[in-house]
Amino acid sequence: MENTLDSYLSILKTEGFKLTPKRKSVIALFIKERRILAPQDVHQKLKTVITPLGLPTIYRILEELASIGVLVPVVSDDRLLSYALCCKPQEHHHHFVCRKCHKVEEVDYCNFEAISKLIANKLGGLVERHSLNIEGLCVRCK
Repeated sequence: MENTLDSYLSILKTEGFKLTPKRKSVIALFIKERRILAPQDVHQKLKTVITPLGLPTIYRILEELASIGVLVPVVSDDRLLSYALCCKPQEHHHHFVCRKCHKVEEVDYCNFEAISKLIANKLGGLVERHSLNIEGLCVRCK
């Protein structure tokens, strides 16, 4: 799928979310900025464009978009939460986050099947889903 505003809005619609001007503006901002943004950054950039727009609304929208895979949550070393736009929101994959420059890259590999079997065999549990962010230094920062 091509990563256009319409493609991301299609995901929202499929997931049962209304296509509100605020949600559209948040996604458009991430497409335009092409970088990690903190909730305060999103609020600062959109509050003059969309009124009224409170910071709690921004937090709610960011959490919704993360819950359906449109955004990737990124926690910094100082435990601040930011978000990045996911390039493959409807494909199973993981993310590599550079701890220095905060670049987020897609990782198209998953070997979670062995861990799922271990959980089933040793704990008697059933894994229904998983999420994994891998942190380290990117090629430019190492």
